[in-house]
Amino acid sequence: MFMRIKLFFAAVGAFMLMVLTTWLSLKRAADANEKAKAATGRIGAMKQAEEIENEVEALDVDALKRRSAKWVRETGQ
Repeated sequence: MFMRIKLFFAAVGAFMLMVLTTWLSLKRAADANEKAKAATGRIGAMKQAEEIENEVEALDVDALKRRSAKWVRETGQ
């Protein structure tokens, strides 16, 4: 009788260990997926910023003033 109880507890312990291992594995995979998505977003933002910077650098002074007029406050002078 005592041997059956020990066997039952061993089986339950093995099952719980399997469930915990599976859960940790899935959590680790989900974390890696989130990091990849964040990195992809940062790369896209960096490319967009570089394109805008190149576009602004290519403008002459008058065109830059016209385009930036809506973003710059007037000083009231």
